[in-house]
Amino acid sequence: MKINKRLLSFIMVLLSTTIIYAENSTPILGSINTEHYAEQITLNNSETRAYITNYSSGFVIIDISNSANPTIVSEFTQTDGGRVFDIALSADNKTAYVALDQDGILVLDISNEHNIKELGSFNTNGRAKGVTLSSDGTKLFVADYFDGMVVLDVSNPTQPRKIGHYVTDYAHGGKVWDIVLSADGTKAYLADHSKGLLILNISNLNNISKIGEYDTAGITLDVALTASEDKAYVTDHSNGLVIIDISNPSAPTKIGHFPSQDKAWRLALSGSEDKVFMADRDAGLVSIDVSSPTAPVELARESTGVYTFGVTLSSDSEKAYAADYYRGISILDLSLLP
Repeated sequence: MKINKRLLSFIMVLLSTTIIYAENSTPILGSINTEHYAEQITLNNSETRAYITNYSSGFVIIDISNSANPTIVSEFTQTDGGRVFDIALSADNKTAYVALDQDGILVLDISNEHNIKELGSFNTNGRAKGVTLSSDGTKLFVADYFDGMVVLDVSNPTQPRKIGHYVTDYAHGGKVWDIVLSADGTKAYLADHSKGLLILNISNLNNISKIGEYDTAGITLDVALTASEDKAYVTDHSNGLVIIDISNPSAPTKIGHFPSQDKAWRLALSGSEDKVFMADRDAGLVSIDVSSPTAPVELARESTGVYTFGVTLSSDSEKAYAADYYRGISILDLSLLP
């Protein structure tokens, strides 16, 4: 009888484990191979279009209105060899601001997605890796890698002009990959490569100054903030996810960490702010419970094919759009997560 009870207990454990795994899975609803090197995804307001950066091949516009069957609408390839790293859209979704690595910034009229036209450009001195538009749509903050942060006036998109600049500590590994702005537009949070998280006062663009920084153990590539701006979540390459208390921006402190199984590139924070979705390259898209930020826990992990580089969420956080370097875009169902 004792053996039977033990066997029964073992079977029950296996069954319960299976049930938990099923509930916490993030199945792929649909995917499409863009046949280039996909890294970042930007959604339009209605979430019917996804703009996929395709590195040296420009970008692709995908119809995602049917998650099970995403389709290519059009492609933009007129970048003169410039490698597309990021795309920001205007509030009306008629203008795209494109980070072109060594070729700076390209401003495009995308009101007709089958006839995209160049409006303007600006060649920065660094390598444009990321673009962030101010809430009023008049300023573009460029993550310019070794040239720090460049601020452009784009109120006239045909003639972008430089109105601000902050050079990070390039000599000691400072290279800006990503920029997130505070809700009031007075602070910028920078993913500063080997220097970690850098917080700047941008209330006066003629005199941008450092407020604080936190030097992570790895290479910081991406940043997300809570709505209250008391915590920052950063991807730190081989070091994984780092959670930083920024309630005192002059003295940020690490409060949590989740290790990478490969190389953490990009992340997205759920609307409820209790989950982080981390693009972990070879190790796929990782869903992480951060409801206790001092002790993050893995909920699920899904392979998108080869290299998961980028991730963007739907507005209701029910779907994740993952960019796979060699496979294009995968749309994942997040509704089974607790």
